[in-house]
Amino acid sequence: MEPKVFHILRFSNVHLNDSALQQCLLYCAFFPEDFTVDREDLIGYLIDEGIIQPMKSRQAEYDRGQAMLNKLENACLLESYISKEDYRCFKMHDLIRDMALQKLREKSPIMVEAEEQLKELPDESEWKVDVMRVSLMKNHLKEIPSGCSPMCPKLSTLFLFSNFKLEMIADSFFKHLQGLKVLDLSSTAIRELPSSFSDLVNLTALYLRRCHNLRYIPSLAKLRELRKLDLRYTALEELPQGMEMLSNLRYLNLFGNSLKEMPAGILPKLSQLQFLNVNRASGIFKTVRVEEVACLKRMETLRYQFCDLVDFKKYLKSPEVRQPLTTYFFTIGQLGVDPVMDSLLYMTPEEVFYKEVLVHDCQIGENGRFLELPPRRCFIFLNRKMSRRKELMRCFSI
Repeated sequence: MEPKVFHILRFSNVHLNDSALQQCLLYCAFFPEDFTVDREDLIGYLIDEGIIQPMKSRQAEYDRGQAMLNKLENACLLESYISKEDYRCFKMHDLIRDMALQKLREKSPIMVEAEEQLKELPDESEWKVDVMRVSLMKNHLKEIPSGCSPMCPKLSTLFLFSNFKLEMIADSFFKHLQGLKVLDLSSTAIRELPSSFSDLVNLTALYLRRCHNLRYIPSLAKLRELRKLDLRYTALEELPQGMEMLSNLRYLNLFGNSLKEMPAGILPKLSQLQFLNVNRASGIFKTVRVEEVACLKRMETLRYQFCDLVDFKKYLKSPEVRQPLTTYFFTIGQLGVDPVMDSLLYMTPEEVFYKEVLVHDCQIGENGRFLELPPRRCFIFLNRKMSRRKELMRCFSI
């Protein structure tokens, strides 16, 4: 039956009548069989890869991505469902994935060895000189040893995420991968990136989220094309050198890491930033000047922790804050170790467009401390200590 089935699936793909839709469907084949992908994560990749063309705002790009995925679901080419955490996810049927891989291999050289129980990197003979994309996600790689240096100048995308045992990448590995644009090393055990990483001058998106052991990233000064930097849940205590040179950076996520400070003067130089998240970023929020955040004129999505109501009011009254944010999640007050607050921050998806303010133990109304709010409708969460044993959580909409 395989030739007949493939013929039907190919017919469905061709008659999508939209090149971006076809590319989106084929892109899903880089993920393993029966692998569930968060919709917002996939849309982020599609933006990184240029499959979704740049638009006037991040929200417009995400709306375009949602419309594309809806069309693929309506055509029964993707399966959609809600995860246990209430995230909207999808997966691709095995037969459709096989068809997509076949089409991909016809168009350009690729290497897809996702979730194949690999313990070692494929031999260099398998790394073709003209390979464009490589997916080695969800394997059992422990290291990329010294001497491993694939000659792949056209390689633009490399997925190594969810190799949970991967601890070391040799300096030789990136030597001949100068064309890399999208690199995902998330959920690995790496402690540092090699110095050759600093020469990936064409890199536009770098994912290092949930690299819980990562303590060192070499200089980013040469990575002038970088538009997305995801450092969620790392062990970094200092930002990489050269951050101030990232003049094209649109997305910076520092949520839940160990950073101790944000050096003065860096944020204003990241003038193209549209997304910034410093919530739960250890002590970094104490060292970020509110004025520097306010001067980011292209900001659309801000997830930020203010020290107190005075700090929050200073941000709202800043003359630089002219353009209303599309979406925000503001936390006000010293949260400390609070499971209720942590669950609220953790459960809020990154790319859902919402407006929320979370206030913790700020003694509103005392000594002239009044809560002013951003314009337009938002949700307010108040966490106020009522006694040593009780806490009151109230949520209301304004």
